[in-house]
Amino acid sequence: MSGQVQHHARRGEQFARAHEDGLRRVGRAGVAAEGVVYLLVAWLAAQVALGGSGGSADSSGALAQIASKPFGTVLLVVLAVGFLALLAWQVVTVVTADKTSHRVKAVVKAVVAAALAVSCVKFATGSGTSSGAQQQSLTQRVLEAPGGAVLVVVAGLVVVGVGVALVVQGVRKHFEEKVSGSLSPALTALGVAGWVARGVAFGVLGALVVVSATGDTGKSRGLDAAFHEIAAQPFGVVLLLLVALGLAAYAVFTLATARRRVRA
Repeated sequence: MSGQVQHHARRGEQFARAHEDGLRRVGRAGVAAEGVVYLLVAWLAAQVALGGSGGSADSSGALAQIASKPFGTVLLVVLAVGFLALLAWQVVTVVTADKTSHRVKAVVKAVVAAALAVSCVKFATGSGTSSGAQQQSLTQRVLEAPGGAVLVVVAGLVVVGVGVALVVQGVRKHFEEKVSGSLSPALTALGVAGWVARGVAFGVLGALVVVSATGDTGKSRGLDAAFHEIAAQPFGVVLLLLVALGLAAYAVFTLATARRRVRA
């Protein structure tokens, strides 16, 4: 039995390596789709800062915005296909990557791509819901379980760690490794701003998840809650507008480099 498993594993790896280049080219459509979503999230974050947001300032809010527009359903289907292509690329990367860190990042990207593809389909069919509300409900269920508060705190600290890592990657320009060829000074500046802004947003999000362990699950409503928390601080409107600009910079960087990506 173990011999058969090893044989199938080798066959799977051979298949993945043989099709890696093709799936990478197709998967770049998913990178561009991510850029579109982030551009809309940046716009929604700016609306929160200016006091005019009527929807959820996160990926679900961005998809809801698309769904409400003419031809929105068609665009959502296109985005879903792009995210599925990105998912396939990341699954292959898990098999072929030569570094454990790259495999872990590919797994995370694959999960996010799958979730976004499903969300696109749901909004295209009229059954989409706020991801923030879903996260709040999940946090509440975890808190009700034995040791749930500890799990929520750990999850929040992990998200804070991701935020710190994104800031470090942006400052050290690690994103340059994702793109073949050199980057112009303008694209490099967009990359730095984008990664730092995402790091700030995720850092605040993680801190709010930790706070929600006290029972205030409204604090765990995803990026939307993080943006509102930033806006509520002294000089928060200015800071949130800077974060929104940074997220827009990330979106432009992603769209501009999608066709040259060697890593998602």
